[in-house]
Amino acid sequence: MPEVRLVNVTKRYGRILANDHVNLTIRDGEYISVIGPSGCGKSTLIKNIAGIIEPDEGEIYIDGKIVNNIPIEDRGIGYVFQDIALFPHMNVWENITYGPDVKGFSPEETKTIAREIIEMIKVSARIDAYPDELSGGTQQKIAVARALMSRSSLMLLDEPLGALDLKVRSVLRYELRRIAKALGITVLHVTHDQEEAMSISDRIVVMRKGRIVESGKPLQLYMKPKNLFTANFVGEANFLVGKIEKVSEKGLLIDIGNGLKVFSTEAKGNIGDRVVVAFRPEFIILKEKIDENAFFGEITRIVYSGSLVRITVETTSGDEILIKNPLKFGEPPPETGEKLTFSIPPENVLVYPYPEAGLHKELSLE
Repeated sequence: MPEVRLVNVTKRYGRILANDHVNLTIRDGEYISVIGPSGCGKSTLIKNIAGIIEPDEGEIYIDGKIVNNIPIEDRGIGYVFQDIALFPHMNVWENITYGPDVKGFSPEETKTIAREIIEMIKVSARIDAYPDELSGGTQQKIAVARALMSRSSLMLLDEPLGALDLKVRSVLRYELRRIAKALGITVLHVTHDQEEAMSISDRIVVMRKGRIVESGKPLQLYMKPKNLFTANFVGEANFLVGKIEKVSEKGLLIDIGNGLKVFSTEAKGNIGDRVVVAFRPEFIILKEKIDENAFFGEITRIVYSGSLVRITVETTSGDEILIKNPLKFGEPPPETGEKLTFSIPPENVLVYPYPEAGLHKELSLE
């Protein structure tokens, strides 16, 4: 199983820095997802590793060997595109065995590998079918099988499920991880779907403007993101601006104006510091009597989303707060115009230094 290492990898398209001195290590057998806004450089990154494009600066190592000048066919990589791109005139068996046939594998070796992989991806009943006779999900399984036929131990997935419908994606993503772990393959998976990345990754890399902003385990990035942009991009969050009023062993007391104060168990900061307070909408608690971190406001918008209701509240400080609350059978749903009291548990209140460029620019997806 190969380790992949990128050292100061940079790729320019005119004045645009698609990858800006990217440093990243993907460990043996690790399943990593790369997420970020459109145009952040994630597809450029994967194409640099594959050898589809060459970086202007920096080195790419696969299994300790620099591969900058090695062509794509000699890098030992399996590559799966978003556009499934199967050969329409070949059936499933012919599509899957095309690579080994071209590379000169013996017929016996090709059959052995193909049968093993076909059994693993559970398409043995469709080996005589042609692509236009298959569902999108099955076609993408065939594309994965074709990549696996190279016996490569590094798989690059460039938004492989983006063209599929939601239910097919939700099943196939777990199949991808299951196959990768069963074969001990190292995987780099580029996706625009955060839920996909959160559910199958060992580690997630967040990119913005050609750079890596932050990387970590999915739960870490969601519960305790180190970066304001990550807190905004991964999931949803509310942001308030205030000043630290008190510092103690228990945490920070932050004044956000108009008599509203928030306590956080975060420990970093000094009295008078301007800060940004962030908290997830699903951690907000609706109560009538509150001792700590009490907010008061009026419901301005209600949106039902499956089992959740999304409540937008304008607080007495003039801020808009999003609350995500589960729908409960037998309880009347809230209505626009209702007064609401709610609180945020101090352990769920994140605190960041106020960014020099301003909060809006720091959170921008551009």
